[in-house]
This record gives sequence, C-alpha cells and structure tokens, in this order.
Amino acid sequence: MGSVIRTIGGPGLGLMVGLALALAGAPAAASPREETIEQLDALTASASADAVRVRINEGDGAPLRIGEALRYRFESDASGYLTALHVDTHGSTTLLYPRADASEGRVGPDRALNLPSETDGFGFEVQPPIGRDVVYAIVTAEPVSRRELGIDSQDLVVSFEPHQAPDFARRLREVLVARPAGSVHVASAVQPIEGREGVLYRSADIVDFFGERTRSIRPPKLDLQVQFATDSAALDDAARRNIDEFARALEDPRLAAMRFKVAGHTDDRGTDAHNLDLSQRRADSVRQYLIEQGGIAPERLETEAHGEANPLMPEPSDYARRMNRRVEFRPIR
Repeated sequence: MGSVIRTIGGPGLGLMVGLALALAGAPAAASPREETIEQLDALTASASADAVRVRINEGDGAPLRIGEALRYRFESDASGYLTALHVDTHGSTTLLYPRADASEGRVGPDRALNLPSETDGFGFEVQPPIGRDVVYAIVTAEPVSRRELGIDSQDLVVSFEPHQAPDFARRLREVLVARPAGSVHVASAVQPIEGREGVLYRSADIVDFFGERTRSIRPPKLDLQVQFATDSAALDDAARRNIDEFARALEDPRLAAMRFKVAGHTDDRGTDAHNLDLSQRRADSVRQYLIEQGGIAPERLETEAHGEANPLMPEPSDYARRMNRRVEFRPIR
C-alpha cells in the first residue's frame, strides 16, 4: 500500500494517517515501527513451520512508485478468514481486514481476496513516504472481529499512527495467541516504495501530505533522500530538483502559514561527532537553498542536527544507509 492508502472516489472512505515525530536522544530505544514489526514478526515466526501457505501478491515483489495504482491479492491453501495489515516506513499501520462485517474476509483455495475488489467501487494509489513497507496476512479458522481488537469504526479500513500501532499489534497478537493451535496461518511481504520518476515527491504530494495531516496528534514528517558526496554538504542537481518541489509546496496557500524544521541525518559510518556536524551542515545547506533559490522566508525554516542517532532503517545494508542519509521536513507547532 505504498505507505498511506488514499481512496479515489467512494465518499467517506478517505484516510488520514499521522506520521510520528522522530525523537532525539535515545538511539538505543526501539522506534514505534520496530515495536510494531516485532509483535507481528513474532506471529510469523510462530507459524514458520506451518504447512499451510498464505500468499500476498505471489511472484510480484517489484517496487511501486508514488502515484501508481495499488492492488493486493491474498490467497491461502486453507479456508478461513483474513486479517491483513500494512505497516509503512514510519510505522503508520493500517488494518485492511477484517472489515466491519468480518465475513467479507473469507478466503481459501476456491476464493482469493483482491484489494480493492471489483465491487468496492473505488481505487487505492501509492502515497508518500518512500521506503520499505511490510504487509501481513493472517488466516484464521474463525474470523477475528474488530470488536475483539477494540475497534468500533465502521470505516472500510482503520489506521493507527506510529505511536498507537505497537499497542494495537500487541492486542492483535494476544487475540491470535488465544486461538487453538494450528488454526492461525501467517505470511508477510516487503513492498519497496520509490519516488516518482525524476523527483521523489511532486509539490502536490507534499501539500497533500502535510495539509491532510495537520490535525494529527503528532506533527507528520516527510523524508527527502538527498544524496550528498562523502563528507560534503553540497547539493547536486537531483537534490536541487527535489528541494525545488518543496519550495513550490511551501508557497501553496494550504501551507503558506506553516513553519518547518529542517533536520539533517547521516548513516552510521563515521564518528558520532563528525556525523553530528555533517548533518547540521547538510540541513543548513538545504535551508539556505530554500531561502536563496526558493524564495522562502528565513523565519519559516529552522534547522537541527541528528547525526546517525535516529536512523529511518536501523540495519547495516546499503539500502538502509541510503535511506538514512536524509533531511526531514517537519511542521513546527
């Protein structure tokens, strides 16, 4: 689901998912996303020897781009009822199934579930942020009801902000662990989400992202993967194109009254002191460009440095390090 789900058509089905504020100062603490993934992965591990196969978009692990149509297909060798969740790069978590009527989630050898279905009358498209999302599919012999999960909403799908998601995942795990042995079958799939062709986000994406989430409990943040040269804070052409989109977004009437924090981050290579200084210089470089080239008033932009302290993806892969070398934009309240 490429990050956040957005409905196209279908009144009353729009979602607003607030993204977490990255907290500085406690790098050893697990992020809300990590806590959520830990709870859900524990379910996957417990079913690892399961002979029943549950499949999510089998044979299709290709990255999706912002703005593309989103479709999921859930299949199972065993007849049962589907519980499905999507966790985005920041930890925003969306419950796709069960619906208000849990019987709509019936799946089995003779019945795959497509999201959206042909009769739903609306579509989903991939929304920011970019990164690596995870989808979980759980098939149970008896349906899991929203009431068991403490959910009263009648909306088609239900979303949780990152700080809410770990408690929801723990509740789901408690409900499933109480089910009879052998009656729960689990699968998960990673879905890479990439930016648009040419730029990561268009100005309209940025305006929608911040404009639709201004009532969120915690201010949303959007990451820009700015590819600096080693030990450099200089902006290359690709970085400038992406920052130009942010400049255009900040001039939109819906964001014109907002002030933003520009936060610099690095990967885990180099000393703490060096990375802290480097992240500050990179944040300063982006702010200065927005002021001098984008025409943004200086008082609308503040900077801060995080160094390597708050990785978006805490793993030692090249992909994770690239994602961690970023600048965050976050509204100031």
